[in-house]
Amino acid sequence: MELSTPSVEQFATCPIRGRVLVVDDDKLIRTLLTEFLTKDGYQVVVACDCLEALELLDDPKNEFKFMVTDWELPDGSGIDLIRHVRHVVQSHYIYVVMATSHGNRENLTLALNAGADDFLTKPIDRAELIARMRAGQRILNLETRLTHLANSDLLTGLPTRRVFEELAAKEWCRSMRYRLPLSCIIFDIDFFKRINDIHGHAAGDEVLREVARVFYTSVRKSDIICRYGGEEFCAILPETSMSQALTWANNIRNRIAATEIVLDSAVVNVTVSMGVAEPYSEMEDLPDLVEVADQCLIEAKTRGRNQVVAFSELREILSDDPSGHLDSVFHGAVVADAMTPVVSSVTPSSSVYEVSQFFIDYRIPTAPVVNKNGDLVGIVSEKDLISVAVHPDPRQIPIEEVMRRNLICYPPETSLRIVWEFLNRVSVRTVLVTDDNKVVGIISRHSILRWFANTGWRQLSSTGETAKSNFGPGSSANHLEYAARLLEETSRQLTADVENRSEEDHAAIVVGTISKMQDLMTDLLESVGHQNGAVENSDPQSVHGAVNSAEM
Repeated sequence: MELSTPSVEQFATCPIRGRVLVVDDDKLIRTLLTEFLTKDGYQVVVACDCLEALELLDDPKNEFKFMVTDWELPDGSGIDLIRHVRHVVQSHYIYVVMATSHGNRENLTLALNAGADDFLTKPIDRAELIARMRAGQRILNLETRLTHLANSDLLTGLPTRRVFEELAAKEWCRSMRYRLPLSCIIFDIDFFKRINDIHGHAAGDEVLREVARVFYTSVRKSDIICRYGGEEFCAILPETSMSQALTWANNIRNRIAATEIVLDSAVVNVTVSMGVAEPYSEMEDLPDLVEVADQCLIEAKTRGRNQVVAFSELREILSDDPSGHLDSVFHGAVVADAMTPVVSSVTPSSSVYEVSQFFIDYRIPTAPVVNKNGDLVGIVSEKDLISVAVHPDPRQIPIEEVMRRNLICYPPETSLRIVWEFLNRVSVRTVLVTDDNKVVGIISRHSILRWFANTGWRQLSSTGETAKSNFGPGSSANHLEYAARLLEETSRQLTADVENRSEEDHAAIVVGTISKMQDLMTDLLESVGHQNGAVENSDPQSVHGAVNSAEM
């Protein structure tokens, strides 16, 4: 067998091989290097000192593949420049050639130890320069190939999950920083196991490749996609709203369903189920968004597959309960029964400084944002304020620039079971309660646990299974008495604070203390409603006195 060896002429006609940064303070050397390299197909950018070279290297538009630098420069040395290149994280490897008249063995060792890949002695010979550049090109080609293999799924050619998560995390940060829309879509192939069982695993691989091809040709260059695992795929769509993502999801679902996949033994069509989500106020990082999209995907499969389920639909879902147990537990309870009423809010024009003081005075971590008509327009938390706390003048930043607008809201008459199932299913911890776009309360996991403690769990006492706690005051009667006394003490403290503090501080004092008293009153009312025996065994005067003190 004869081996085919490329000739020098074939190398000379190669297309552009990449950008080269030439750093030398001698204009004649820069001109010669530019001429030699340009004729061999390289794009050349020149710099005359370290500072100019650093500016060019730091510019993301310049993706240099090579750097040819002199040893001695007006404001430093080529050794320092090489060390900078090696210590700065680059998206790709830069092949560095040291060109100098100091061609002894000691200097060669020093340059290579600093990070140089090759050494060129002046005066520069064109043939030697091109030969060393081509040797570097072979190394870069190999590095590119290895990077592609490491970052690409072997079967589909799509980016791996690791690459996806790295790129998606950056897009998440950009979306949060600039308040840009972002959507996540997860889908997988319906009944994929049947294809493997009936047609074999080779056929299953072909189906995966074809679905990946349709997926890849359906996204923009700015979209981030990957094979997420098995027959599951994922996409992050930057600057894409939920409605736009739903349109895209349905389009690709229809494209995949209409694609005929030719196998060795048959021609098959497959369908996909899809879940779509966008960031909401309670989501703190990318995994929360992906988790919610995955829950939507699970729901799409539960509904029968070959469909798209959005996050907004997930919030209204009731799971099957053939036994009727959940109906008996919640026995018609609605959100208004368990919510904590909202007693404070801020306006979009309030500054970061003002809201920070508001949080400190009121001892609250978050607050709804309402416009002049009282309509809910957003929510702001301590985390949002911390992100801009280092601004030179926080008085100049209105809350509308940092508040989050995507809110999870429920009407007061919504079944409490719906909210319980939603909070139990995803990483979201808190939702708002709105009536005619006016915020009236907050439902959190704590709120629902408190509701269980005051209603559902207390039903156990009627069957002789009264719960005992090592953290509370003991019996039901003692619990009622303890809550009443604590309420009375809190009321007295409020009276003392109002008398001793200035009028400017009254609002903050009242809101913070009344919120605590409100929780205690809820405990008392629920105890009275569901534990008549406990009330009879407690001291009525304690309850009466506490309530009267609260009605100051």
